Amino acid sequence: MKKFILLSFSIGLVGCSSNPIDLPSNIKTIPTGMGNSTYIDEIDKSFQLNTDVSFEKIKACSVDVITNDSVVLRDSAGSFVGVYTGNYYQNKNSSVVQGGNIFKYVDDNGKSLVASGRIKTKPQQGGLIVDTVQYDAKISLNKNNINLKFQNIKAAQENTGGTSNVGFRNIGTWSGARAPAAISAIDQVATKFKNCVN
Repeated sequence: MKKFILLSFSIGLVGCSSNPIDLPSNIKTIPTGMGNSTYIDEIDKSFQLNTDVSFEKIKACSVDVITNDSVVLRDSAGSFVGVYTGNYYQNKNSSVVQGGNIFKYVDDNGKSLVASGRIKTKPQQGGLIVDTVQYDAKISLNKNNINLKFQNIKAAQENTGGTSNVGFRNIGTWSGARAPAAISAIDQVATKFKNCVN
């Protein structure tokens, strides 16, 4: 039975990878190494400022908008129905992925920084699935331009049910890989940041 389930899952993944979704032009992808399927590599949300701002304000807005909280990942892998009793025994497994300081790098003279953050997606697939998206935001100030690029973008499903939770993974760009929700979450961060500095 297990072999059949794994085979079905593998076939499902292959089928999904042959149906790429349309992506906006500001998103760069990288090959997965399997056929023509790709992962999200970078989302460029650069913009022009309405007025002059200081790099101090860029840093302050980064702190206001970007959060890097710990996240709890859960599954119930290993749950089973007792052969003799017919009772369902549920394992409740969880692990904590620690958060931390948002700033990975700050160059005051060069007016650039890299901030690490996490954000939850809206509930998907009938409200059953919520992903946490983690990213690095590379931000630099050049006259009236803000270079804002999201890189190292990964997602983790908060609760995978009976399947082992493998944690953060690259985000596929094929149908069913839940890339649209991750992109929407990144867009939300970018919009808040833009509104803060403007």
